[in-house]
Amino acid sequence: MRTIAFVLLLLSFTSNGLAQKISKKEAIFDLEYFNKLLLEVHYNPFLYCSESRYKKESKQLIESLHDSVNTKIFTLQLSALTAILGDAHTSPTIIQSVFKSDYAKPLFLPIAFVADEKMHLFSNGKLNSDIIPAGAEILSVNHISISKFYKKAIGFSGGEEAYKKAIATRMLSYNLYLSGLKAPFIIDYRFKGQHLKKRIEAGTSLGKLIKDVFPNIAGKPFEFKVMENKLGYIQLNTLEGNYEPYMKFFDSCFSVVKRNGIRAVAIDIRKNTGGNSINADLLLGYFNKSRYNLSGIKNWKISQAYKDLLISNGDTANHYLQQLNNSIWKIGDCMPKEPRYISPDLFFDGKVYLLTGPITFSSANMLADGVKKFKMATLIGEPTGEKTTDFGESYHLILPNSRITVSISTSLDEGVDCKSYSNQTVIPDLLIKTSHLQLIANEDPLLSCLLSLAK
Repeated sequence: MRTIAFVLLLLSFTSNGLAQKISKKEAIFDLEYFNKLLLEVHYNPFLYCSESRYKKESKQLIESLHDSVNTKIFTLQLSALTAILGDAHTSPTIIQSVFKSDYAKPLFLPIAFVADEKMHLFSNGKLNSDIIPAGAEILSVNHISISKFYKKAIGFSGGEEAYKKAIATRMLSYNLYLSGLKAPFIIDYRFKGQHLKKRIEAGTSLGKLIKDVFPNIAGKPFEFKVMENKLGYIQLNTLEGNYEPYMKFFDSCFSVVKRNGIRAVAIDIRKNTGGNSINADLLLGYFNKSRYNLSGIKNWKISQAYKDLLISNGDTANHYLQQLNNSIWKIGDCMPKEPRYISPDLFFDGKVYLLTGPITFSSANMLADGVKKFKMATLIGEPTGEKTTDFGESYHLILPNSRITVSISTSLDEGVDCKSYSNQTVIPDLLIKTSHLQLIANEDPLLSCLLSLAK
């Protein structure tokens, strides 16, 4: 099982808002506290970045701090610092509980963005299309160049370039909020050859802003529908949580499929950032009876800090607790295993498609890797958001002064090919890219293709 910082999205709505300014001394303490734990719990923080470079960037961050440090800006600074490690699991969490009191307020720029290949930003029309039309190129907001800010925001995330760009695009309004952007919003944009300007007095809430990006946070962990009476479409937006809701959901999906004689099923994990890989095993039991695995060997760093976290969460029986501190615990092997679960009554032997994209991440990436390796389904879409061998098992901490929540990887999981340093993302069998124009027009070329293939 791999976890990711997105698990804390849910937690972020349960804490009280706290002070949003700290002293320079407090900020330095937080940074040094994080760096100490980074060395203690991370499997290998300098796998993709030299230690000397990281230390240099840390020093430069300290030197840039003012006597009074805004914690929103500090969050972005920490994001940029951790991004150079190349590990998207190690970073401040995307949504922060320290700013929770702002989340329901209309403080956020009410534009959902898409980007083209030249890094121009456009409104996709899903928020306030009556104010800023779909397809309008956003040039600036309050005199901030949106294209320049987007290029900077790409550097707030680690990981693969496509993942970094996808997160930067989808979270642009939130990052602008962290940078200090406030209403009223003076928006310069270009639409149908005209250069226009619009003033928006108030913004939108964070929930409305990200509900399409992370539907799991909006209470939609999964959905199912039958399309044109021939394609069962499962939108699986997360793998977080216990297995019971997934069992019930998958049962309901494949019951409808069987009852209606449907011979093609599409499983969409393009918005799935991971969670509990056991739920992926559960899904596979509805259409696979052959031996497989979703990863090779897990290399897990043993630390007292992670042991303390397990104990505080009530996980006192975990075998991790029996391992020697500062050692590497190797778990598993590269041999395919019997399926953990098979559903004999609802087993589906028709055509299965798995839809992937640049935000397919963590345990969802493991699912894609295993499905392709063992030919359990046909992959369609764009490459996934991380390498098949990547970090996981996040250690979560709250920095003492700023109260910023940060995640640190503790393990390195090898992909199913068992190559310790595989530089390969999961490449679909059928590559289909969704262009920014298709996103603006609300067109989905993957589903259009599958509907033409389904019988």
